[in-house]
Amino acid sequence: MFVRRCCQSLANSPLLRTLSSSFGLIVDIDGVLIRGARTIPGTVEGFKKLSDREGNLKHPVVFLTNGSYRSELAKAEELSEKLTVNIKEDQIVLVNTPLRTFTDWHDRSVFFAGQGSSLCSTAQDLGFKRPVVLADVLRDIPMFNVISHRKRLALNSGVLPEVLPDYLPIHGIVIANTPVDWEAHVQFLLDLLLTRGELRASNKGSQLPFIACNPDLVWASEYHLPRLACGAFVHMLAELYKEMSGRELEVTWCGKPTEVTYTYALNMLHQQAAVLGQKIDKVYGIGDNVDVDVLGANNNGLSSVLVCSGLYKNENIDFARNVTVRSKRASVTEPITADYATRTIGRFIDHLLG
Repeated sequence: MFVRRCCQSLANSPLLRTLSSSFGLIVDIDGVLIRGARTIPGTVEGFKKLSDREGNLKHPVVFLTNGSYRSELAKAEELSEKLTVNIKEDQIVLVNTPLRTFTDWHDRSVFFAGQGSSLCSTAQDLGFKRPVVLADVLRDIPMFNVISHRKRLALNSGVLPEVLPDYLPIHGIVIANTPVDWEAHVQFLLDLLLTRGELRASNKGSQLPFIACNPDLVWASEYHLPRLACGAFVHMLAELYKEMSGRELEVTWCGKPTEVTYTYALNMLHQQAAVLGQKIDKVYGIGDNVDVDVLGANNNGLSSVLVCSGLYKNENIDFARNVTVRSKRASVTEPITADYATRTIGRFIDHLLG
């Protein structure tokens, strides 16, 4: 709520009403700017048109992604190189960036599920003082993970130690990104959920607080078919938890298309506009995922732009308005309308600049 008030107070201030008008862009990355290691054709040329001679963007732009495997600074450096313009750290919103505002969690012992050697340091950078990751648990309580017969035989005991690590009990769970070692993550997460973070005995009390970053079921890589994303992992875990507990998993989602993420991104966009001496008249949300980018833009007051260079493909679209498309998810039966559809982001930038 604090972020939203900042957005409104800044946008309505007398200072901004005297500034020059501009548009703002909230841009997805994978499938829009790059696909795998490849920059999508027309992207570099498009962003050069948005930049001055020194390579600085002349309009407010936030790059909003449901990825989180690198820091905001590292992602900015990567995009700067790929787009050949200057992208700053405060123009990047990763899927977990809004967790900086979850200050009630920062002093608690929180289990972070995901992958990457920097997962723990990333959590600390977000403000979490006591993050716990799977590597900690495998080191201290290896007997919990006995799906593999080989591991089972190698363990001396399947009994939980009398003295548990000092990071227990766990007070909350964050699914930071798509985990590897799914079987170990699923087993330990179920243990935490069923015992309310204590690991001793089943606890029928209220559910352990649970945040999941990235609702995406799939994403577009260089492979020709969609690949499973973090949302798929959470949905699988939810079904297992429901079967074992008889209760629905209560999930607080972070990332597109959630309100908290768009509120955070819009606040950053208006801060950029103030620095540039501009007032934003219209914000375009650009992405390739109907269920995430288009729905997120529509639900949060942005003009939605669907590009056909990633998950969504339609070679016949060059540029069109009010395009109605079907969700990729079988559970979503209502059509979704994008304000604009275009073959690539470069084509849309050409439209914006006339």
